[in-house]
Amino acid sequence: MEETSRPPRTPSQTVEDTDWVQIVQWYDELLSLRDTPIVRLNRAVAVGEADGPAAGLTELRGLDESLPRYFAVEAHLRERAGESQRAAEFCARAAARAGSLAERDHLNRQAARVRSGQGHRP
Repeated sequence: MEETSRPPRTPSQTVEDTDWVQIVQWYDELLSLRDTPIVRLNRAVAVGEADGPAAGLTELRGLDESLPRYFAVEAHLRERAGESQRAAEFCARAAARAGSLAERDHLNRQAARVRSGQGHRP
């Protein structure tokens, strides 16, 4: 890949310090090599971080809800958009479809946290 496609030498310490625009560009490159629904789902997360949750939700709308982690991504973006009740609902939906007990428990804890009004935790 070209020089601009190399990962940063120093990883970001926080989500806020991450160069999400660059990550979206990397996903665009990946899509040109391997256009899969999972790559598009991951790109929606990056777009949501780079351009705001509404932009991420717009990207998500074009994807199939049956994708693994679809509802978890929607929950994350809804929470970032300030839609706590909807975020909790999507966490619960994601938990119901979780592929493992650990994932289900994590998503149920996330739903409870969002319902309780506690702030977003990356």
